[in-house]
Amino acid sequence: MPSRLLSTYVKNFQFFPKSSIYDDDAKYRISEFNRHVATLYFIVRTKKACFLPATFSVGLDYSFRGVIDIAGHQLPIQFSCVDILFQTPDVQKAFSTCNEFVEYCMRQWKDPARPNLSSSEKYAAKAYVDANRSTANKLVIECPVKYSITREHIGEVVLSPYQLINLADANFPAPLEIIYIGKSNDDTWKRIYNHNKWGLIDEHRDETEELLVYFLEIDKSCIVDQNFNGFRVIARDESALSVEDATVATEAVLINYFVKEKKFNNHHVGSDVAKSDTIVDKVKARGYTDLAVECELEGPFGVIGTHSSGFKHRHSVHHKL
Repeated sequence: MPSRLLSTYVKNFQFFPKSSIYDDDAKYRISEFNRHVATLYFIVRTKKACFLPATFSVGLDYSFRGVIDIAGHQLPIQFSCVDILFQTPDVQKAFSTCNEFVEYCMRQWKDPARPNLSSSEKYAAKAYVDANRSTANKLVIECPVKYSITREHIGEVVLSPYQLINLADANFPAPLEIIYIGKSNDDTWKRIYNHNKWGLIDEHRDETEELLVYFLEIDKSCIVDQNFNGFRVIARDESALSVEDATVATEAVLINYFVKEKKFNNHHVGSDVAKSDTIVDKVKARGYTDLAVECELEGPFGVIGTHSSGFKHRHSVHHKL
């Protein structure tokens, strides 16, 4: 009899500090991805990352340099607003290289007293960190390239410390601990915004800690392993299981794998998840003999987990049904 394995896995992810879901700029972060594409989410606890705004300055290579403090650990960081802006789809449609993009934008800036300045010199003279508006939680930069490409002529670029650490692929020196796992098959951003567990979760967090919300897109496939005329044949195909049912099954398995005490999650904690009604009704009843769930995230904020599971990029769970 052939075995049929349902494989579900995290395909894409975004993350935001909890505070950025409620601040004045939150409307700019709401997207189709974190509303309707991502159907699973993690709430992750870690140490708070804080900008030291006075340490940031711009150099002649379009890059800013400064320091982020994480629980007393001084993390030097380097980034380019020009590179960040070049990654936007509209800019990449109009310019083939980042150098072409920045040269075009900086032509609009002229200094009659110094007509021979290079683009990078003009940028270094015009770009700056707004010390009056920057805080430990956000860095506000006035960027002449941003000013050149916005119809409203606004040069402001606002960045979070976590965003910069991730963009720079810098080592994050604190554990990223998954404390709650949930799902939404409607509007995930709205579900997070109105979450009924925030009060309880905040009670168990001190002022040195930050909460990050991970929005996760799930994909799925079916792997059939069978004997055919004496030969072993393994075939992978798209699973007929709906995304909603795949999400329900994935949530149950990951809660069971990561969460070991009933503090925030209750269902699927400490049970034989392969025998739970969720897995039996959604997976086993459809003819699947096995269920495999993989969570593999890239970048410094992909090294997640719990003390029991370990903190790593890749987590994999396999259940016989």
